[in-house]
Amino acid sequence: MGWVDFDLARPLYREHVARYREYIESGRHAEMSYLERGIDRRENPHLVFPDLESVIVVLSPYSAAVPTTPTHKVARYLNGGDYHTDLKTRLERCVEKLQLPEYLGSTFKAKICVDTSAVLEKAWAELCGLGWIGKNTLLIHPQWGSYVFIGVLFTNWRSGAGPRLVPNYCGSCERCLTACPTQALIAPQVLSSERCISYRTLEHRGEYAESLPHAEYLAGCDICQEVCPFNSKRTRRDEPIPLAAYLDFSLEEAWCWDEATYRARIRGTAFSRIKYADFRRNVLAVLGKS
Repeated sequence: MGWVDFDLARPLYREHVARYREYIESGRHAEMSYLERGIDRRENPHLVFPDLESVIVVLSPYSAAVPTTPTHKVARYLNGGDYHTDLKTRLERCVEKLQLPEYLGSTFKAKICVDTSAVLEKAWAELCGLGWIGKNTLLIHPQWGSYVFIGVLFTNWRSGAGPRLVPNYCGSCERCLTACPTQALIAPQVLSSERCISYRTLEHRGEYAESLPHAEYLAGCDICQEVCPFNSKRTRRDEPIPLAAYLDFSLEEAWCWDEATYRARIRGTAFSRIKYADFRRNVLAVLGKS
């Protein structure tokens, strides 16, 4: 956990906003129009939480173990429940505790943001000293790597803490840039979403471009994370965990599901962001690759 006073962080935060604006204006966000619509709120967090004084950020590591399936791959974070709900529930309990008299008291208020509000989560995590933004555009924690969920609390509590930056330890390493099969990382910290396998399998609507290597990923992609030295340490250390029941299927089986079966299968998981038509597109693409 880390925290920072908004006013003290404002000069450095403006640099993050400038990079975000450049990403949008260059069109590298592809079809994700919601990122463009929320740019004013990301630039001015008071539009999200008018009483903002300080930002609290928490990281929740998830397993680096590979969720193996018979015929396909999925991103590691999908092997479990919906992190939006799980992390939000835990943060709600934290807020309730902070409102106790022995802590910050009943006047403490907070807005919980778990990848659902117009918030620059990685920027706030970096400003709170929880890691640095790597060349793969992801937050990297020195111990947990980038296999982490980020929860942000906009609060009316004045912490008085300034930014606490962790050194950027990427150095001259460019493994993530060279490992990406679609060259989606066109420069350090510069992602072309249109080329990204994760974007293509999760966000893109319509046909999957056959010219892009699919790398057998049915949903999401971990390639730029797998090659990162800070993640490979965790992969060797983390114990394998069971495959989530909803992911235990063959592609041939999944191709026969109707929409009702699919929705029942993935209900309550982060997989639910993938529409049925796009899921079938992904299944067909992986079947074609194999």
